[in-house]
Amino acid sequence: MLNKLALVLLFFLSTHAAANDFSRFKVAQGKGQFSQAKHFTFLKRAIKSQGEFVIYDQHVYWHTISPVSSEMLLLPSGIYRRLETSKEYETLTQDKQINSLLAKLLSGQINESDWNITALDNERCYNLIPKLKDVAALFTNVNLCALDESQRSIVLTDQQNNKTEIMMVFTSKELTQNDMDVVKLTH
Repeated sequence: MLNKLALVLLFFLSTHAAANDFSRFKVAQGKGQFSQAKHFTFLKRAIKSQGEFVIYDQHVYWHTISPVSSEMLLLPSGIYRRLETSKEYETLTQDKQINSLLAKLLSGQINESDWNITALDNERCYNLIPKLKDVAALFTNVNLCALDESQRSIVLTDQQNNKTEIMMVFTSKELTQNDMDVVKLTH
């Protein structure tokens, strides 16, 4: 009897884990525009920015155009930033776990072993709570929604309850050679 109960429990857990379908979030390559609003608990108004992005093979180029221009690369080797296109990228972090997790989050490559996951809104949205201690120190949870084929919403909440709302709109799943070059740390 105990073996049957264990088998039923194992079956339930395996089918429950398989119920999380992140296929609508996965992007092997694509580009588009983003808008971002940072809501700090100590400010009345959000700090807003807009820009463009390119995703190619879990490498992400994030170019903020307004209000201030800056470029960021999220690569497996590190997160890099530059404030002027004429300058070299500077290293922000080389923590491979964080780099990989952020790049995977933006490219929709959600690894269920990295998160405690709750499906919301008919599985169009998921609440993700980081399992890794270093990541949990950065933010408490992520709300990830696929609004349709071309729109994704990501809300990051940090330890101080500040929220960063990101709306990504994909304009193309096809990349030019120039698009693929911007996700490389060769500039």
